[in-house]
Amino acid sequence: MKISIALLTVFLLVMSACTPNGSEPSISDSDFESPTSTMQPTFTAEQAYTPIPPAETPILQTKVCSPLEGETLSELTEIITQSFKPPRAGQDVENDDHHGVDFAYYRRKDLLSIDGLPVLSVLDGEVVTIINDKFPYGNAIIIETLLDSISPILLDQLNPPSTQPTVVPDPKFNWVPEELPFQLGETSRSLYIYYAHLKYPAEVKIGDKVTCGQQIGKVGNTGDSSNPHLHFETRIGPSGARFDSMAYYTAQSTQSERYNYIVWRVINLFQLFDPMALLSIKE
Repeated sequence: MKISIALLTVFLLVMSACTPNGSEPSISDSDFESPTSTMQPTFTAEQAYTPIPPAETPILQTKVCSPLEGETLSELTEIITQSFKPPRAGQDVENDDHHGVDFAYYRRKDLLSIDGLPVLSVLDGEVVTIINDKFPYGNAIIIETLLDSISPILLDQLNPPSTQPTVVPDPKFNWVPEELPFQLGETSRSLYIYYAHLKYPAEVKIGDKVTCGQQIGKVGNTGDSSNPHLHFETRIGPSGARFDSMAYYTAQSTQSERYNYIVWRVINLFQLFDPMALLSIKE
């Protein structure tokens, strides 16, 4: 019994010597192996959704303006001096044929003459051709309006001519088909309005966008004209026409001008129709 007590005493003395101050053994950071790498958190990026804005609905034209300042659409019939009389297919002018309608007057309202009266754009559109003092149109402007930009209600009243085949010009024109210097639309069609015999060169330039009622010139007496008047001519044709000039077969006209003249007036690529069909539309 004495021996067991002695052994127990020795064991307790040894344990107290291994533990300073008799406290429990401490564990330090060095007792653990440092990690060689740190795992980074991963994220799954969700694709951002960017809504596509809806396409703007084009504003269609529903209004027709008078081509002459101070004259309403309904009053235009009072000042017609030469009506529309289209020529036969393949011809230009025979007898009293007339490709448009002429407006003129003397002593009307507060004016002594129509000379110098502001000429206004009838529709929104783009200036595509400017003619400077050429026979027969004199100073003139062509403005293009896409048919797709005109409201169906207005188009229904206008009742534009359907696409028709071109015709061969009368042999007297000595006309040979060539490559046009501009690209015409294969499916789109446009309304072209010709304002002719203007007093001065155009007040606008090619490429200008004009609006209904905007002034584009003044009534004059240039070209094949015997008195101040506005020649107003309307045609339907493929979109994209851009004539640099045009003129009748005279000694002063160039081959290019004559070619353009026949393309515009004779071969039925740009189909002529009565301008009063446009100017008589009810709003």
